[in-house]
Amino acid sequence: MSASTLSQSGLVLCGISACVDARVDMPDIQPLLDAPTASPAGELASLLLSRAARGIGGEVRFEWPQGPAWLRERLEPRYALGGTGPQAAWVLSRLGVPALIALEDRHEQMLRQIPSGVLLAEGGMMKTVDAIRPAGPHIPEIFIFEYTAGRPIGTLVPPRSSRVIVRFCDRGIQRDADFETLSRQLASSAATGLLSGLNDEAVENVGTASRHVFELSRAWKAAGLKTIHFELAGYASLAAVEELLAHAKGTITSLGMSHSELLAMDPSAQSPREAMIALAERLDLERVCVHADTWAAAITINDPREEELALMTGCAIASSRAATGAPAEIITTAPEVQFHTVPFEIAVRKGRWAFVACASPYVEKPATTLGLGDSFTAGCLLMLGRHSPADTRTALKQA
Repeated sequence: MSASTLSQSGLVLCGISACVDARVDMPDIQPLLDAPTASPAGELASLLLSRAARGIGGEVRFEWPQGPAWLRERLEPRYALGGTGPQAAWVLSRLGVPALIALEDRHEQMLRQIPSGVLLAEGGMMKTVDAIRPAGPHIPEIFIFEYTAGRPIGTLVPPRSSRVIVRFCDRGIQRDADFETLSRQLASSAATGLLSGLNDEAVENVGTASRHVFELSRAWKAAGLKTIHFELAGYASLAAVEELLAHAKGTITSLGMSHSELLAMDPSAQSPREAMIALAERLDLERVCVHADTWAAAITINDPREEELALMTGCAIASSRAATGAPAEIITTAPEVQFHTVPFEIAVRKGRWAFVACASPYVEKPATTLGLGDSFTAGCLLMLGRHSPADTRTALKQA
């Protein structure tokens, strides 16, 4: 799969969170491991080791205002683009697919992370980052602690490769007025829309922020955008998840999450089909998608063959990134990938719902675990939106 085969795909609207990621390999966290146990650094080390020992990744909010400065000085992190919308846009742009992101934070450090092919909104136009002038205050970066199966962290040997995302503040969603205005104008001819990032809000703000986000998706839907996907992510409490879902009904067409995020909502969903159907019925959706290390699954009221192709494309793109460490122009399957048996019955129909699943080409020791779920989501949306209105490309040329 290459950029040349996808260059005619339509615009993808990508919101509504963004951040700067500070990436750290956990075998290199000796300053944290050496810190006094009762200190904030020591407590963070304990949290990271506990998760790595259990093979658990995910995202946590850690109360330590001085944390970013302390870590910056001692760990020499590598900086990268963060946030589901921007990560998906980066993947798509490498494949020649236009993607417009929401970006309120236009500090110089943030703009340095935006890849050249990703589009931003300004003054009613879509622009590349080189045409954007830096502005606004610096917001502390999010730290990503990555670990690899079998590679020691001090005396600990992790059983699984993953990453722990640590936030030291609540960045909030990107309230980018230019993006919201322009995306409303382009929604009728766009291919798909992607929203995520409500987990970046403080718990007490989730309700207000979710109303804002789903008001935007409602406008996209009213304009005729056929596929509007919301990627769930991890939250501090089930109450926060329930609050945002209460505002989602009828405003999106698709919902996605990792299997661990589904299990956090429903611990009985080891075999996910019934829980996925229940979510779809509750929120009036056309599809629900779940991805895990070795498989991906979806329920849909649309063509199951199209859905299977979307899952396979998402898995291939994520696997390629796992093997190479970054989004690529040409998607390949690494020689070391493994295909595991999907651990439940697939190709099942229940009433109006079709349940499909596929094995993912699994890389046991990836070059990175960062952005793999976002890459999977980008691949799914690429396939689901490729039959977008013909005037999309005309709108892009005029912009």
